[in-house]
Amino acid sequence: LTEAPIWQDEAMEFYCSLPVKGPIRGVTDYASMYERMAYIQQQPPLYNWIMSVWLRFGEGEWWYRLSNVVLGFVAVIGLYVLVKKLCNKYAAALSVVVFSSIYIIQYYLKECSEYSLLLAVLIWGIYLFFKICEERTVSRIILFTLFCVTAVYTQYGAVFVVVPMALILLGMVIKDGDKKKTALTLGLFGAAALGAGGCLIYFFLLPQTTNTVSTLYSVGDIIIEKGSIFGDFLNSIMCVFRWCSIDMDRDWEKIGTLICIGIVVLVAITLFVVIKTKKKDIRIFFLCNAFTYILYYAVTKLNVYAYGWYGNRYNMFIFPMWFVMTAIVLYEFVNIIKNSSKEKTRTLGKAVNTIIVLGLAVYCVYGVYRVNNHWGKMDLRTVVSEWYDLEGYNVPTFVDFHQRYGFTYYFTHSEQYSEDKWDNITPNMELETYSANETWQWRELLNKDYGDTLPDMMYVVTGQWNELVDTFVELGYEVDPIVDTNAKLYCMKKISD
Repeated sequence: LTEAPIWQDEAMEFYCSLPVKGPIRGVTDYASMYERMAYIQQQPPLYNWIMSVWLRFGEGEWWYRLSNVVLGFVAVIGLYVLVKKLCNKYAAALSVVVFSSIYIIQYYLKECSEYSLLLAVLIWGIYLFFKICEERTVSRIILFTLFCVTAVYTQYGAVFVVVPMALILLGMVIKDGDKKKTALTLGLFGAAALGAGGCLIYFFLLPQTTNTVSTLYSVGDIIIEKGSIFGDFLNSIMCVFRWCSIDMDRDWEKIGTLICIGIVVLVAITLFVVIKTKKKDIRIFFLCNAFTYILYYAVTKLNVYAYGWYGNRYNMFIFPMWFVMTAIVLYEFVNIIKNSSKEKTRTLGKAVNTIIVLGLAVYCVYGVYRVNNHWGKMDLRTVVSEWYDLEGYNVPTFVDFHQRYGFTYYFTHSEQYSEDKWDNITPNMELETYSANETWQWRELLNKDYGDTLPDMMYVVTGQWNELVDTFVELGYEVDPIVDTNAKLYCMKKISD
């Protein structure tokens, strides 16, 4: 759990989850937990509320990351219960093994963020949805409404799952002809949307849109790739699928063709099953998946969500939908073959089943191998360690915008920490690095922080050689890289005339 250092987003989650009053030195001037969630965070508050309780029992790396592992166990228990209900215990056990071996799942189960909570909530929500398909009782409708609220309060992307499910459920209740249940369902959904949804929008979503790095709205052109909307739509599916299935940064060029073949085969099997199956629930869940993705595609294409990009962690909400769909489709596909009226087709059943199991076993090996070779995103643990060894606290130190969270975490949780070591540290809490593309912007900030005369020697903590570093070069400094990985510790020394 501690192999990779805590990076920016995890450290940000940490400080947004601390129920402390007053500004947090080196991180933010916001004086309350609510303000930090509303103006620093980019997601709903449920995860931070849960973590505010968890962190009362410890703040170390291992304990902090353990929280997501616990939530991951909640998710896989739900997955087992769900697949066992829809298929059998053997398919359920295999699903848990495959799910737990997928690279992107292993990656995010080891990262402190809302994704494990999202997976757990959605998987149990899908289970509840199938229960409602069987029988629409008042208690199940109430529980489903609570699930909708919980999911959306976990991640904004969950709305793409919740809305189609709710509309399909409402349609089923209306079709049943029970006016009281229809009125109850409309009332509950309306109360959830206006009450819980309205509060979420007013107190969190709207303030978060003022964040310079907000994922909720991106100003830019609407770009249609692959020559047409249909081609762009298919390309977006491929982007999401490859993100969900492999380490696309390192393996797409190597096995991209194999993944393309795999998705074509999987789509063909899915359509075959949807047409041939006698299970109505499978068709309903297929519609849920289709409506979910169409809604997600449209909103994202309009640059309203996830910077207008497909195939990234902001589409984690779709993973449990696709995974459960894949599990029940493959199980039903084998059963359709085994129950065929043609003897030759029935004979193929065992062979197809063996091929699927062996293929999934190979895929699991790939996932385990790849996650053991994953990369740390922002190694501020090494930066702070080197900085302490150099007694950097005795030298003026400038910590850049995105690095201040992780730097402060490791700085304050070190055995060498003491309050007086803050004296020479200047965190950049004002100028967002990626939007500061001109050196004059950094000159103004440095002048504001240090006056007209910069120190002859100072340390700079940042993420890459950027305009901040160029500014020091322009001002006549020699740049000596002390740590030069995916986080930088530079020693800036004024060159003598």
